[in-house]
Amino acid sequence: MKKLFLILYLPLLAIATFAQSGIATPSFTKYDAMLFSKQEINGTARFVGVGGAMGALGGDASTIFYNPAGIGIYRSSEFTASLNVHWNNATMKDVSSAQRRVNANLGNAAYVAHWDIGASRGKENGLIGMSLGIAYNRMKNYDRAYTYSRTKNYSKTQFLADDAYGQPEEFLNTKNFDNPDVGYRAILGYETYLFDPVYEKDPATGEMRLKNYESHFKKYGCTSATDNVSVTENGGGNEFALSLAGNISDIFYLGMSFICNYVTNNRYETYTESMSNGAYTRLYNSTQLNATGFTYKIGIILRPTSWLRIGGAYHTPTVYHARANYYGTAYSNINPDPTKQNPEAWTPNSSEHCYFNAPMKAIGSLGFLFGKYGFLGIDYQWDNYAGIKLKNSSKFDVTSHTATREGLIDTHTIRAGIEVKPIDALSLRLGGSYTTSCTDNDKATRYYYPNDVRTDTYYINDLDSYSVSAGAGFRVGRHSFDIAYIWQVNHGRYYEFRPYSTGETAGLTIEPMTLRNVRNNITFSYSVRF
Repeated sequence: MKKLFLILYLPLLAIATFAQSGIATPSFTKYDAMLFSKQEINGTARFVGVGGAMGALGGDASTIFYNPAGIGIYRSSEFTASLNVHWNNATMKDVSSAQRRVNANLGNAAYVAHWDIGASRGKENGLIGMSLGIAYNRMKNYDRAYTYSRTKNYSKTQFLADDAYGQPEEFLNTKNFDNPDVGYRAILGYETYLFDPVYEKDPATGEMRLKNYESHFKKYGCTSATDNVSVTENGGGNEFALSLAGNISDIFYLGMSFICNYVTNNRYETYTESMSNGAYTRLYNSTQLNATGFTYKIGIILRPTSWLRIGGAYHTPTVYHARANYYGTAYSNINPDPTKQNPEAWTPNSSEHCYFNAPMKAIGSLGFLFGKYGFLGIDYQWDNYAGIKLKNSSKFDVTSHTATREGLIDTHTIRAGIEVKPIDALSLRLGGSYTTSCTDNDKATRYYYPNDVRTDTYYINDLDSYSVSAGAGFRVGRHSFDIAYIWQVNHGRYYEFRPYSTGETAGLTIEPMTLRNVRNNITFSYSVRF
């Protein structure tokens, strides 16, 4: 028992120790942490076909990433590989056109080695079998593109004017990018005349002092602005696993997985705005994020009767080391001085590092077996999004931590799936899932820092998501051929920026737009048992 305790505890200790090291910078936000934390239902076609509801059933390589005890049910070794063909349709409600991006990639590959430890010789008690799994899984696909346009009674130049508040005018020039106290957005806005300084006389000294900055939109009495925005994203999440599971008396199945994650997300935004006085500005942002993470998963399956299986799994928080690269440009033709028309400015390429913890997870599962005719699986999953942590310094700052994760709430997911075998060689599958939002939309918002090197301003508050899947499988001897289709829908509220509490944007109502992302995925799998 002590040896088992050490085996399970030491990886957790290593993860906890790793989480206490590292320095984060403020430009990386909780929204980036959420982006890297979300997963899709991916895996073998059999797993996808039943909506991922196999936490208590096992016998499939994809359970390595959900409940590693699932490979303890194997009675032979297996190799499996899957091809994904997927396309995303992303739309902004009422103000955009759908943009389809089609892609294909290796979705899943796994080798499960099984060792018979007495089961074939009639041994019924104790450890009668062990399985070792090595697997790869494509856990997330970020490829999508969307556009939108709308007319509004405010301008982004107002946000930039408020964003520059408190920064001396002499600091706002392209020669000052290396000043750690100056934000890149403010420099871009000032250099392209999107706002101007306003001075007042100091009553004590009689000298002129900087009062605030005034946007072009307000200074020249504009009444409306029309924006056109184009966004392209690419990248994905990959996970690699080493898993070990054991079969005890055909009643208890225990397993653990060591997981390494590698996630990339690249976002490119072109924002143009035309104001009612004919003024025009164009802003471009490039944000490239990638992160490497580690987590540890343990699971158990209990088989009290031949027709019932009960499963449970725990995933430690995934500890990520994230790296970010930012780049931005600005252009305008709004300066009334004809000698200074069409100014343009661009930032240097900047980078930063930080550490964050993705949510820990707990999964409870039930599986009902109908003999040789199929099964029904039901999973419940809890994700601790409220526990996301970002490291802002080597000495943890509780105040900063609280602000960082404000508005994040835990999610609850239900997955259900059924497999029916009308004949021994044919399997038909159907599944579905539903996940609650991970943000409290009344509290969740993005915080901006005066020394940000990041130039984008948007944020997306998560809403609920759901999926429907179907599939079929055909077995010929030791070989299996499977296909599955899944339709997944994610909703979010898209905000172009958050108003400040003082300045021109104070009291401004930013109407969010509903971002609807529909992911279609077809999975083809081949497996052979030996």
